[in-house]
Amino acid sequence: MMPNVRRNEMGVSNLSGLSGGALCSAAAKAAVSSLLLRINFDSVEFKRMDDSIVDIPVKLIPHPENTAMREYAVVCNGVNSPGLEHASEIHVSVERVKRLSDIPEKAYIKPQYINLYLDGGEGIEIISSISEIGPFDHAAIDKVARNLIFNTVADTVRFADVMPLLLIKVSAVSFKNNTEEFCQILGNDGDIIPVSQNDIMVEIAKALETQYDKGIRNIIVVPGNAGHKYIQDEVHISMTHCIRCRNYIGNTIDMAAAIGMENFLLVGNAAKIIRLAAGIMDTHSWAADGRREVLSLHTVLAGGTISQARIIQDLATTDQMLSKLTEWGIRDAVMTSVCSKISDYMKIRIGGKTMNFGVMPIHQEYGILGQTPGISPVLAAVSREQFALSIKKQ
Repeated sequence: MMPNVRRNEMGVSNLSGLSGGALCSAAAKAAVSSLLLRINFDSVEFKRMDDSIVDIPVKLIPHPENTAMREYAVVCNGVNSPGLEHASEIHVSVERVKRLSDIPEKAYIKPQYINLYLDGGEGIEIISSISEIGPFDHAAIDKVARNLIFNTVADTVRFADVMPLLLIKVSAVSFKNNTEEFCQILGNDGDIIPVSQNDIMVEIAKALETQYDKGIRNIIVVPGNAGHKYIQDEVHISMTHCIRCRNYIGNTIDMAAAIGMENFLLVGNAAKIIRLAAGIMDTHSWAADGRREVLSLHTVLAGGTISQARIIQDLATTDQMLSKLTEWGIRDAVMTSVCSKISDYMKIRIGGKTMNFGVMPIHQEYGILGQTPGISPVLAAVSREQFALSIKKQ
């Protein structure tokens, strides 16, 4: 069943009295959602202290040169809150960083969110003396605002099921672009409504509907970004219009079958795809794991020993398990067995509908680890149609 698409009424939002913390958190939610989940908001729901809900309009600030960063802004018309007297816009960027050394020395941290860092940019006052707002020489973002921003970003990261290092940077634009007018980010006034499963389902549904409306009936689906270049270079399938299902593989299968897709090719990181062999179709790590159970069972089914299965049970990561299977010379046999069982569960999930499917788990070092039986016609159909879509004028 396709999810209900919630559309915000794009009238004039009542932002009167909303704090800098509230506005920054709205922009932060939009930025991190776009970066990690590919969800693009034009407004973000905020729940005031009196339980009323207000839509905070946000706008994307493009940075085509930096795919590891997203920036959103909130226009401050009618806000009139302390600290924002000179602000015409509040901007928040969220950027993946590769090294801790890339994090500014004076960035704020919150111990329970060890991967998140918060700093001020242009237009944000730097604390020059002892202050209740924050430590000396840090950005003027008070504790309640910081907590709201951190919690908002962390809620979205949880749905992404990854733990990247993220730098959150707040900046402000003054009404006259006066570089001597600075803002403070103060207060919270309530809570941002967190990203929900429905938000993600809506984006997946929209992606499916977009391709269906263009006449596409053969799709390639990926949980994340793993192996895109490998698939394009080695399997020769365009990934330009791949559909990102995140961890909601089962729901995406349901929607694709319901809308009338004919061929469904699922390609992704083995750590996610292997779980399908246990019938786990929601691959969030908090929902279920199953990798050890799957690989230890299929080690025995593929001719391995009980001792080898026990070793697999004691390993922590998929990389370690695959390394052992490779060392023992049985990786291909194990993955053939795993893919056969994935095929069984895919048939059960599709439930008699006419959609054909193929599944390929991949690994950054070993490449394609296996494939479900009968995948060749699916590969051919998806490759042909996705290539046509990639060169079609939009």
